[in-house]
This record gives sequence, C-alpha cells and structure tokens, in this order.
Amino acid sequence: MFTHILVCCDGSEFSLDAAQTAVAFARRQPCRVTLLYVLDLHAVLPPFIEVWEGAVGPREVAHYQQKARAFVEEPIAKIFHDAGLEYEWRFALGHPVARINEIATKIGADLIVVGSRGLGTWKRFLLGSVSDGVLHHAPCSVLIVRGENAPCGSKGFQQILFASDGSESAGRAGQTAVELAKTFTASLHALNVIMGFGATDPEFILLTTTDLEIAALRSLQQVRDSLQPILAETGVTCTFHQEGGEAGYNILRFAEEHASDLVVLGSRGLGGFDRMLLGSVSTYIAHHASCPVLIVR
Repeated sequence: MFTHILVCCDGSEFSLDAAQTAVAFARRQPCRVTLLYVLDLHAVLPPFIEVWEGAVGPREVAHYQQKARAFVEEPIAKIFHDAGLEYEWRFALGHPVARINEIATKIGADLIVVGSRGLGTWKRFLLGSVSDGVLHHAPCSVLIVRGENAPCGSKGFQQILFASDGSESAGRAGQTAVELAKTFTASLHALNVIMGFGATDPEFILLTTTDLEIAALRSLQQVRDSLQPILAETGVTCTFHQEGGEAGYNILRFAEEHASDLVVLGSRGLGGFDRMLLGSVSTYIAHHASCPVLIVR
C-alpha cells in the first residue's frame, strides 16, 4: 500500500492529528515516515519568530530552524516515541506547496498527510491554497486529516467510504480502499453516484428513464467488477450503494449517515468527473467533510 509517508507539520493541533494518523498507518504496515516543516519567510510568522529588520541571513535561519525543532518537532517526536516508531525530520525554506511537492518527489513519498488547519497564516490557507495546491500538483496520493472523526492513537480507521464513478482512477482508489479496510479491519462501503439521475444536466436531458436505469446498472456493475478481484484476494467484505444527484453533496451526506472516518476518492474521473473530481468535487469534500479525505493517484 504506502511505503513512505510525508507528514506536513507546523506545530498546530491539526498537524498533531496528521501525525497521529501517520502513526496509525505505520503501526500496521512497514513504512518510512518523514516529518516536514516548511518555513515561508514571506508569508508565515509562527509565534516563536520575532519581527526582524533587514535581511534574514544564515544565522537567523539557523535560529529559526532550532526553534522549529523545539516548537514543531518535539511534540510530534513524543507521539512517535510513545508508539515505538522511527521518523526522519526535515526543515525547508520556501513556499509550502512547491517545497512539499518537491520534497515528496525527491524522497519518493507515496502519501502526503496534511492537517486541515495550521497556525498563523497557515490557518487561513492550509485548507485553501496549500492543501488545494498539494491536491492538484502532488506526485502521489494526499490525505487531508480533518474533523472529529479523524483517527487518533492506535484506533485507526473503522468506517471507510469509497466513492466511485467507475473510472480507471477510481479503480485505483478502490484497490487502496480495500487494502486500507484489510489493514485496519474496517467496514467498507462503496458509493456510486450517478449525476444524471434527478438532475437537469444537458448531457442527460435527452436520455429516457430506461436509458438512465440501464446506465446506472452498468455503472454500479462496473464498480463491483473493478473491486471483485481484490475483494476475493483480501477477503474484505464491501457493501455497494448507488445514488443519483450532485456528487459532492451525496458523498458527504452518505459519509455523515454512516459515520465514515475516511472518504477515499480517485484523482480523475469519467467525462465531467475528469474535470470535477480533481476540482470541485474533491475540493468540496476536502473542505467540508467531517472526516479525513484520501485522494488517490
């Protein structure tokens, strides 16, 4: 599944939640964990950085790096120490999105974990420009840890929701969802949302009710077929569901009703989903879900 996890840290309680989630992964499967703090001298002013005058030289940067280790790394180090897990610490300067993605590529990370909010300026844009930028440009899967259903400690995930449109990308996400369900011994639901049902989308306006019903049956069967091999291999049980209407709203409603603690999505979809899953749908869910959201690449 995931072999190298990159955890984005800033010292906030939300980054501690992200670290706890990384611990939940690392305790159940062998993987490397890298903790990353990116200091943007032009935009981020953490509480331990005083207002300076003039240029920031190597001495000042070294000072901020030392403060970051005390303020950011030490609380997270305790989490990993208590869990008996090792990690690598990295400190970088620059714009968070660019540096996170650059370092993820450099170290070969296959999962980036970020908290939903941060400190200072990060609180304003971690779920905006930073998380959105990482979601759209990351070289690997991205997990946004948010909501009261975020797993803490050793509990891990218990109720996983896989949202699918039957696309190839969704198929990869489905495999990950099944592997996660096996790893965490979690319940797994697969939700297929048909946007044409009950909608006035011009793309579907000329289709008859029978056409839509046939399309819906085929779509759900495609989702089943894509998961059956790995379900049979892993022994995981999956409950399949299908609903019509607006994708983002229905995914979130379903997640709420089933107390999901993780929503898994593919990064691209079919037709309109190709535009939406990496845009409005995934962004909407990442912003509004009451649980962590995993976008699989």
